[in-house]
Amino acid sequence: MIRVRRAVVRRIASTIVVAAVGAGVVAVDIRERGAREGASAAIDKYAGFPQVSSDRRISTSWFCPGVAAGDGVAAGNLVIVNPGDEQITATLRLLSEETAPLERIVVEPRSRLEVDVLRGRTVGVVVPVVELVGPVGTVEQELFYAAGDVTAQCVSQTSSTWHFADGFTAEGSTHRLVIANPYPESAVVGVVFTTVDGQRAPAQLQGMILAPGTARSIPLVEQGARDEKRLAVTVTATSGQVIASRTQHYLGAGRLGYSTTLGVPATGRQWWFTSGRTGPLVTEELVVHNPGDRASRVTVSFFGEGITNAAPVDATGALPSAAVEVPAGGTVAIDTNAVADLPKGDHAMVVDVVEGPGVVVEHVLSQKTVTGYFTAVTNGVPEGLSSRVWRVPSGLARGARNALTILNTTAEAGTFTIAAVGPGGEVALPGAENLPIEGASLALHDVPDGAANGEVVIRSTVPVVVQRRTTRGHGLPGFGVVGALPVRESR
Repeated sequence: MIRVRRAVVRRIASTIVVAAVGAGVVAVDIRERGAREGASAAIDKYAGFPQVSSDRRISTSWFCPGVAAGDGVAAGNLVIVNPGDEQITATLRLLSEETAPLERIVVEPRSRLEVDVLRGRTVGVVVPVVELVGPVGTVEQELFYAAGDVTAQCVSQTSSTWHFADGFTAEGSTHRLVIANPYPESAVVGVVFTTVDGQRAPAQLQGMILAPGTARSIPLVEQGARDEKRLAVTVTATSGQVIASRTQHYLGAGRLGYSTTLGVPATGRQWWFTSGRTGPLVTEELVVHNPGDRASRVTVSFFGEGITNAAPVDATGALPSAAVEVPAGGTVAIDTNAVADLPKGDHAMVVDVVEGPGVVVEHVLSQKTVTGYFTAVTNGVPEGLSSRVWRVPSGLARGARNALTILNTTAEAGTFTIAAVGPGGEVALPGAENLPIEGASLALHDVPDGAANGEVVIRSTVPVVVQRRTTRGHGLPGFGVVGALPVRESR
């Protein structure tokens, strides 16, 4: 079932409320350290973000966030997809505290393969690294856990810097930082985190040496970050490049559930989110972290049903809210419920930097239901990754209601098609071909009929941004939010 929601323009008349930490609308944390982008950013600033290249390559690496076996995860799988007509040969390494051997894997044409990464482990951490030889394939990670199953994206590029805007250890919640070095030389890494009390750089987290082909797990509660509602983190490799991810188990203070995600390798000036929601039982925040050495100012624009105004739609899609200042080294949590006249329901959002250095933004949504409550956390999609083609490696079989959220980022009307990849190749799903999407509008689509447990491809005639909602399993209420993979054209 398709519901296309036209986003016309509404000027947010009132400013977003800026209050003290205890007020719950905007919280400000101060730090002094400046940002340092990864080495890959000098070549392509989007290289370390989740994406698929349209180029035909000899090989492609995929680095995944990893599985913290000691957290009680029941199972962890890699989903490796081969959408092409030729066999893919892959190598797999499972990085942990000790070096691991290479394993050879074959993925047949137009098929997917699920690979167990825990192998019975109940302690420690496992970080999968996949090297695909042959046609372009995609990789995604799935965790199965009693507190809620999690689908997480993998990336094809390491970095010397990783940022996390939203950390949380309140009321016994846990926050585990995982850092992996997939290369044959040692890496030297430092970790700095910021709470409401300011920046901390624990001595034991500076100059850490990661041996080649190993991974390290760091519980931040043990580093003094206990009972924190604001916990921004930056990981910097002063030698080598690494992969950094975050695992959180929310146990109270308005949050409940489990989350695993990679950090982001660079700051940005525009961040898109398509799975927003407001309502009487919903708490929604955009957590903005500025790792720079001077203040930034950001605005938020919303897209969705009932967001209307007499002003015409232009290429930006919506008129922005009043600007919010994010101090140098600070973190600001923008409560969307505090934005005047924002209709209740599903919406999309874009955060723009209008002054100062780039920022990092995460979307945090918590909702009460008749059977409990849940929390979903996701990174934004940076401005340069809107695309006409998006891939969902693990498919939509475990999708929640409004499984696909598709935002037209232009003022031009277009159409989109949802297709499944199976033994016969890519085939449009019934009732999901050439669907209309107006300029600057949000389309919500339930799990399509005939969506088997295989890769799904969204093709649009205009640039769009796609995120998806996934079920949590185990009879739990709510959903998780994770991005699809944009396919980038050759540059």
